[in-house]
Formats: sequence, structure tokens, C-alpha cells
Amino acid sequence: TQVVKEALFIAVGLPICWIGLRLPPRAYRFLVYPMLGLALVALLAVLIPGIGVGVYGARRWIDLGPLQLQPSEFAKVAMLLWGGDLLARKQQLGTLRRPRHLFLPLLPGFALTAGLVVLEPDLGTTLCFILILLGLLWMIGMPARYFTGVLVAMIAAVVLLAYAAPYRWQRMTTFLHPFQQAQSSGFHTVEGLYALASGGFFGVGLGQGTSKYGWVPNANSDYVFAIIGEELGLVGCVAVLALFGLLAYTGMRIARRNADPFVRVVVGAATIWLCGQAVINIGYVTGLLPVTGIPLPFISAGGTSLLMSFFVLGMLLSFARCETPAVATARRAQRRGQRSRAERWLRLPVPVQYAPPRRRGGARRR
Repeated sequence: TQVVKEALFIAVGLPICWIGLRLPPRAYRFLVYPMLGLALVALLAVLIPGIGVGVYGARRWIDLGPLQLQPSEFAKVAMLLWGGDLLARKQQLGTLRRPRHLFLPLLPGFALTAGLVVLEPDLGTTLCFILILLGLLWMIGMPARYFTGVLVAMIAAVVLLAYAAPYRWQRMTTFLHPFQQAQSSGFHTVEGLYALASGGFFGVGLGQGTSKYGWVPNANSDYVFAIIGEELGLVGCVAVLALFGLLAYTGMRIARRNADPFVRVVVGAATIWLCGQAVINIGYVTGLLPVTGIPLPFISAGGTSLLMSFFVLGMLLSFARCETPAVATARRAQRRGQRSRAERWLRLPVPVQYAPPRRRGGARRR
């Protein structure tokens, strides 16, 4: 059943989060290119008949017996780390003042990866790649005129991709007047709004909702926020929003307190990606945005997405432990023999102040 599958993925995801927590920033930089190569191979493999599994006309999964993995979710993390490592190295070399060093090879690399995802087809995941790219460029401090140009180009590309497929374009236009097409293209939005409205302030009770039984499509994944609104009411919805608000604050705080450009850029971009994905999901569930099929991080059903979210969470916690004040506090506690019970139970190493690779003396700026 779906509950057993999700429980299995959570059981696997928690150790993955623990591994991510134990890895130091240097290890993440070492893993950049192996992860990138594996992601590209998997994205190519999923397009091959017999390897990729097709569902509802889309070939997005690789069948591994009892489990199906979605390579595009792994590719998100790979591109996040690759982009952060690339921009951090260029910043350390002092070459980001020239536009070509900002754009190359970052933009072609993202275009290639997103293009493979579009072929599946999966426009929703493509939007996630755009969020990651914009997050990287924002955190590295791209000049406003260039950032605006990239943003406009990304919006134009999404509109063209939506227009190229009639069903996508119908979704783009239906959200403006969903009740006029309540039995066709507006069905998802209308039923989601009905579910939210029926919950009232406190909801009908956990597990007591009826909209998930054939009324709200994809109730356990795309529209899980509507089910939360029905069963837990406005209180549950506000709690979800507060948790993502806390994630946004914490992520940006970690980025602000780290001097290393790799850590700062990766943490900031990861926060923008996860919180931006949540905004898009909640936006289309509430009828404020077109339906894109982007899941709600940590909550929507989807094994690979959950595993990668746990990994990113572990990475953020690892980078938080490498902040200068955190390192000083941890070392002081170690000398006094006062390490916390959680650190001992999780067998976490004492954090070390991360020193990024230095520029070689003979390197020249170009």
C-alpha cells in the first residue's frame, strides 16, 4: 500500500539525512562531479524504452523491483552542488566580474539537464531546476540587469514550453476562471478549493476527510495540501506555512553566517528551491497559480523526492555545524567533556572550521 511505501522511504530517508549530517563541506565538493555524471546517465537511461517506466504518457521513473526511482529528483541535488561549486571557484579566482564567466558553463549545463527532463516530459521538475538556477545566481550576487535578463528568459521559456503542449496551455489559462470549466480542465483546482473550504477553522479531523476518496485528484501527492486543509483546517494550513517559513529563515541564517562562498551559495539556493517549490504547490492548490504537478517538499507522496529532501536537510544541518560560532561552541564543550547527548547518540564528529581551497599563486585571472 501507499502507506507502507512511504514508511519504507522514511525509514531509508532518515539514515540518508544522518549521512548528510556527518559529511563535511569538503566531502560535498568532492562528490560534485560523480553525482553530476550519475545524474546525467540516469536522465538519459530513463528515456530508453525498457529502462524508463511510462506512467500517464510520461517516462520519468526507473524500475528497481519493488521501488521506482525518479532520476530528475537526484539531478536537482547534483545540479545544486555543481552550480555552487562552479560559482564558488570562479568567485575565488575573481573571474565573476565578466558576464561570460557568470553564464558559462552554468547556463548551458542547466539547459542540458532541464532539456532531458522536458523530454520525459516533466515541466514541473523543469521549474524546480529554474528555481535552483535563480537561487544560485541570486546568492552569488549577479548584477541586477543580468539577473533580470535571465529571469525574463526563463519565464519566456516556460511559456513557450507550455504553449507547445495543448494540455499545458489549457492549465495555464484555466486557473484564471476554474469554475467555468469545473468538469474538465478546472476540475483539479475546483475540487481542491472545495476540500480546503470544507475544513473550516479546525478541520473535520485527521483521517476523517472524504475528498481524498475519488474527488480530489492526486490527493496524496500534488493536492496533499488540500487534504491537510480539509482534515486539519486553517490551523493545519497555517502550521505548514509556518514550518516552511522557519525553513526559509533558518536556511538564510545559515547562509549569512558562513563566509565560504560554496556553503553560502548552496545553502541559499537550496532554501530558495525548497521554499519556492512549496510556494508553487500551495499556490496552485489554492487557485493562485496554474497547476504544474510540483510536489510539496517533505509532505507529498513520492519516494525519490522524499529521499533527496532528507539528504538536503542533512546537508543544511552539516553546514550549520560548520559555522564559526558553532565550531567554537562544540570544541569548548569537547574540552569540558560536555558534548550533548544527541551528538553522542548520533555519533557526530566534532565540527571543524571549513577552509575552502585556496587559489594557487601562479593562477592568472582571465
